[in-house]
Order: sequence, then structure tokens, then C-alpha cells
Amino acid sequence: MADADEAEMPRGNVIEEDVDLSDEAQDFRFLSALSSQDAKIPKRGEKDFEPHATSLQSNTLAASRQAMHNALAFQRSHAPKTHTLATYHPESNMAYCYAPRGPLFARMGSTFSAADDPLGNDERRGQRLWLLPEEVLYLLERGTVDVRWPSEVDDGEGLPMGLQAGYAMFIGGSGGLTFERFSVYSALKRQGYTVLRARTWNGPGPPAGAEDQPPSSAQQGLFKLGLSRWWRTLFWTAREEGTDYGEPLLQPGLYRNYSEIYRRLALIPFHDTPAMTPDITTPATDPAFRITYHLYKPGNTTFKKTLPGPPDFRVAVIDGRATLMPTLSQLSALLDTTPHDPPKDAQQLYPKLKQGYRNVILAVVDQGVTSYMRVSDAVFGREKLYDRAVAARTKALLSPT
Repeated sequence: MADADEAEMPRGNVIEEDVDLSDEAQDFRFLSALSSQDAKIPKRGEKDFEPHATSLQSNTLAASRQAMHNALAFQRSHAPKTHTLATYHPESNMAYCYAPRGPLFARMGSTFSAADDPLGNDERRGQRLWLLPEEVLYLLERGTVDVRWPSEVDDGEGLPMGLQAGYAMFIGGSGGLTFERFSVYSALKRQGYTVLRARTWNGPGPPAGAEDQPPSSAQQGLFKLGLSRWWRTLFWTAREEGTDYGEPLLQPGLYRNYSEIYRRLALIPFHDTPAMTPDITTPATDPAFRITYHLYKPGNTTFKKTLPGPPDFRVAVIDGRATLMPTLSQLSALLDTTPHDPPKDAQQLYPKLKQGYRNVILAVVDQGVTSYMRVSDAVFGREKLYDRAVAARTKALLSPT
């Protein structure tokens, strides 16, 4: 009997693994202390470990719920100096505004030509700024714009659109904006990046031009390759053509450095992106693996909406719940849609391999949680470690002491 009583006694050092502290009732009474004069957010109150059915705990919970209700029911308004009124356009699923106010519009929105403007070529076309669904929803979330439904005769400027209606109208449909794409867009915008749609937003995009492909060997020429590298390649190719693979790899002889030995051991051909034949056709990419956004760093001072220039990063948004692990062919087709961007010769080894000759960032969204990973077309066979060692020793010998 004593053993049974001892088994039922709680032990202070034992922690129940099935207790989730996030399921406990939150104390929102600190919201009642907020005012316009407060300069900092007050600290959160303490939470009870478990309910014990007392009047004190019930009153505390009721006060916390009422404080949360009051905070959510607070009327939010736009300042007159920064108030920007936008009108929803159902046919294009976009919104337009006149004379937008604020620094965010310097890198958001666009003015369409007379042929592309959904409202036609009227007298106010040049003053009309069109916002894409992800742009207007992001601005609506942060309270920068006041979106209105199309005006009728009896409602003046139109009825205001709430945030719930904004999610219902702008996410989904034929525009291609999904919750995963918008969550990545809003997160990157909050971090200061300039985010633009890629040409492959709704399809494979146009075929890549010749400037996006690696130069051929004829275009590179002798001086591009370097005289020493060309000389070594010439004799190495001649020796390789006359090699009898039944003979030993290392013939008896005099070897003055290890580089000659390592070159004789390099028999397996490696993947070499710059040496591949340029392909200017449109790659057959999988719809689940296509570049979604072009990113520009916050400190990019050369960005212009009319001429953005090459982006700093290319992001492909992937739904982690609806997409399996990409195959090699899917990743290869995705990388083929990116331009040829070789690393610098003076760059360190590991950053050089990380950048590769083509690279893209995968933004995998799993139920609202986003993970970023870089995939690059790196050429490991071009980085000869033995040549680097010889070059380092030569540089050390030639440097003045």
C-alpha cells in the first residue's frame, strides 16, 4: 500500500514531456497599460501552471480576454500626411492609386503604357501607379494604403476593404499568388530587400539570350585562357589521346613536382559548365521549381524601377507540403533558367564553390515556416588543389622578405 502511495506522489525533479507551455492561456492584461505616450512595450505577465478553479484565476483570465478584445477592437486610422487611397480593380486583380505618399513606393508599383494600362489611355494614365496583388496586400497589412472597392454612385470613394477581404481577393485565382509566395514576399520586404517578380512567375519564361550563356572556347581565345594554361592543356590533351589505359598510370621517370602526378591520375571527366555548348532554347522547367522573385540588397543604390539591372539573388518559392524532394533533372532545368554568373578568379575556394557558375535560392515554405537554401552549379573539377599549392609556394618565393 505504501508503494502505491509513493508511486502517486509527485516528484519535483520529473518534468512531464507531454506538457506544451504554448497551449496555456496567455495573460494579455499588459495591453491595457499601452498608451500613445508609452515609449516601450511593457513586459508580459506571469502565467499560471494549471487551472485551479478559483475566483482569482477566473477574474484574471476574464480581464486578460477583455484586454485582448479591446486591443483588437481599437480603431486604426491613417495619418492625413501619409494617407494613400488605392482602388481595387477586379478585372486585373490589382489596385491603383494616385500620388502615393511614403518611401516604399519608390521601389514598388509601376506605371503602365497606353497599351498595357487596364483603364486605357486617359488623361490620368501617367499619374496612375498600379500595385501587384502581393504589393497591395503587403501595404494593406502594414496600414500604408487604404484600399477601397470600386466606387458606385452612392458610396463616393468606395467602401473600404478589410484585411480579411484582401486575403480573399488577392491570394489564389489565376494571378498565381499563393500563400507561400506572399509569406516569402512579405518576410523579405520586412527585412529591407527590394522584391520583384521574375519572368518565370506564371510560366517557363522567354528563352535565355546568348549573353546569359557561358562563352564558348572559340570566344574565350588564347589570352582569355592564359598562355600557361593553354600550353599545359595542349600537351595534356596530346598525351591523353595517346594514352594506353592498359599501362600503368605513372610511367617510370623523373617527376619534379606532384602536379604532374595528379594530372596523370585525373582520368574521370568532370562536369564543366563553362565548357558546355550554349543552349538558347527555353528549358522545360517543372512548374513547382521556377524562379519566383528577383531580390536586390537593401544597400543597392543603383536600383531603378525602370531599369532594375541584374538582381543580387534569385528565389524560387516551393511549397514544402505539396512538393517532393527535387530530382537532379528538376534542379538542372531550374539552374538553366539563371544566367551564367562565374565567380571571380581571385575569390577564395569555398565561397567560389558556394557561388558556382549558376545559383538560385530555394525558399521552402512548410506551413508558414520558411527555410532558405542555396543551390549552385559548382565545378569542383576546375579547382585544382595541387595547382593552388604550387601557386602559393611560388608567390611566397617571389614575395620580398
